[in-house]
Amino acid sequence: TYVPGDSERMLLYRELDRLESDEEVEAYRKRMIDRFGPVPHEADELMHVVGLRRVGKKLGCEKIILKQGYMQMQFVSNVNSPFYRSQMFNRILAYVTSHIQDCVLKEKFNKRMLRINDVKTVGQAVNLLNQISQIDLGNEKK
Repeated sequence: TYVPGDSERMLLYRELDRLESDEEVEAYRKRMIDRFGPVPHEADELMHVVGLRRVGKKLGCEKIILKQGYMQMQFVSNVNSPFYRSQMFNRILAYVTSHIQDCVLKEKFNKRMLRINDVKTVGQAVNLLNQISQIDLGNEKK
């Protein structure tokens, strides 16, 4: 294992879970390298989760699941939420419209979800969500 000792590993997981910015994650990564050597792929993916959580929240996601080569985003439960009238939700719809072959938008058990195929890593998911969050709708005031 990359970090020896269960208690040390749990402390580091908790610390990682509290990080909120890319700068904090990068500082954390550097400390890990200094203490334990090069970061293995699994630990690197875990560090990307911080960014995934942050951009997912910005996109109105209550939950994001990555499995079997796809990403499933579960949106705000309240169907009357202002989120569904927001520019951010319009960006999501614009992405779905232009990538219809890779996306499935559905409602199941009163939960609105978007499935995007061919998302294999946390880093890929973060990049994709950042791309969606920056879609130019052409009608925004600058």
